[in-house]
Amino acid sequence: MMDAERAADREAWNQWIEARRRAVAGPVGNLALVAFQPVGVDPVDLPGFPAQARREAEEAGVRVRPTGAGLELATVAADVWEPVDEERFVARLGVDGLPLLRAGGRTADVFSLDGSDYEIRLYDAASPALAAFAGISAYEYDPDWRVSARLEAYEEHARVPWEFTRSTDTGHTKVVPGVIRAEIAGRGYELTAFADGGQLVLVFADETSGRESYAPGRFLRFDPPAADFSGSGEVVLDFNRAFIPPCGFSDFYSCPIPPAQNRIAAPVRAGERRVLWNDRPAASAIP
Repeated sequence: MMDAERAADREAWNQWIEARRRAVAGPVGNLALVAFQPVGVDPVDLPGFPAQARREAEEAGVRVRPTGAGLELATVAADVWEPVDEERFVARLGVDGLPLLRAGGRTADVFSLDGSDYEIRLYDAASPALAAFAGISAYEYDPDWRVSARLEAYEEHARVPWEFTRSTDTGHTKVVPGVIRAEIAGRGYELTAFADGGQLVLVFADETSGRESYAPGRFLRFDPPAADFSGSGEVVLDFNRAFIPPCGFSDFYSCPIPPAQNRIAAPVRAGERRVLWNDRPAASAIP
C-alpha cells in the first residue's frame, strides 16, 4: 500500500472513531437506553411515556395509544415530528433509524430481533450512563488488520438460531447468507456473519476479549459482494473498525454472542477496546 493510501485510510479511520463516539452519545445512542418494554396483545404502559402499546398478530410493529399530552411521532426524518392524538401504528425500526416516538426528554423505537416478538426501547437524554461516559479506548490503526476474505454464498439463506446476552432472547434467529472463509494470523477460519441493514455483521471474540477488549466480544460490519447477498465473492474484514456492541454501553440491550466458529485463536489488536467511564478507574476490570 502506498504512503498516500495509508494516510487516507488512517484519516478515514480517525473520522470513523469520532463518528462512533458521537453516535453512542446521541439522543438515541447506546448510552441513552434506559429501559425496554415487551409488547403483546394486551395493552401495556410505556415507562416515562404518556402512552400504552399493544400488538396485533402478523403486524411488523406495534400500536401506540396516547394516555396524555405531549406524545409525538417521527416517520420521515428525525427532526420532523407530528403530534399523536389517537392510536397509531408504529412500524419496526428501519435501517434509517425511523420511526421514533418522543415525549418530553425521552425517545423510543420499536424493536424486534427476528420479527417473532417486539419490544419498545426507551432512551433518556439525561441517562446516568451519558453523564459517566468518558470515551472509547481503541488500538492504534494498523493496515495489516485489513484481511481479505471470501463469502461463499449458500443456495438459500439460512436462518441460524443465536445465543444472546439476554438469556430469554437465545434461540432467536439471524439471516446468514453464507460462510466467510478467511486466514487470520496464519490460521484458516470459516466464519459466520449475519445480514443486517445491507451489510454483514461478524460477531467475534479473540484472545484480547475480556483481557484487553470488551467481553464477550466485538462486532465488525462489512459490505457483501452483492447488495442483495445473492452471490459469492471477495470481502474485506477491516478489524480496525471492530466496535464494542451496544450492550457494552447499556445493560438494557440484548446482543448476539460470538459462536464457536467466530472465536479467533489470536489477539486481534485493532479497533475499539473498551468503554471508558468517569466513575471507574482506567484499569478497572472489563467490561
